[in-house]
Amino acid sequence: MILKTITFPNFNDETETEDFRFNLSKGELVKMQMSAIDERTESFQDKLEKIGKSLNGKALIEVIDEIIDVSYGVKTVDGKRFIKNPKDLEIFKSSGAYSELVVELCTDAEACAKFVNGLVPENLREEVKKEVAQTARERSQANLQGFQKKAEATKETVRQEAELPTVIEATAEPVLEKTQTAEELASEFEAWKASQKQASSN
Repeated sequence: MILKTITFPNFNDETETEDFRFNLSKGELVKMQMSAIDERTESFQDKLEKIGKSLNGKALIEVIDEIIDVSYGVKTVDGKRFIKNPKDLEIFKSSGAYSELVVELCTDAEACAKFVNGLVPENLREEVKKEVAQTARERSQANLQGFQKKAEATKETVRQEAELPTVIEATAEPVLEKTQTAEELASEFEAWKASQKQASSN
């Protein structure tokens, strides 16, 4: 946690000096890193590293502003909680203290480096980077295994369907009839003629 004592003019043209606190936990940093991976956006650590690469102008102001947004909070009297909420952040950013802090961090490289390193020490950044990389690898492996299992299940279904016997449904007429001989056809024809003569004589 950073305790920053800031002297600033209030809106009654009076000078005030007040303490403000900033903190970024390991859990918060991991969440931001994982979110950046999921959304395929620039990570928070990338932004911190930019500060040390002669970042200036609007880009520097945007990074500094984001660092303040994610780290500003109010410590409870008993010291058990560090509360961050939009209302407290709005109150801070509407004060002269916020303006003084932004100007200092954007114009004084040493003060900026001290603030960032106090907020997220190098050893914590490296630790989080390793843990996030390991988690990303594990998730990739799990996704690959899931894909392989799904592919195997699909192949098995196709194989089983290929092995199913062909079913021929029963119909009113036989699928194949016995072929009659010429003698049998002639005999049936003679029988038919006889039945016709008998019917006409009656």
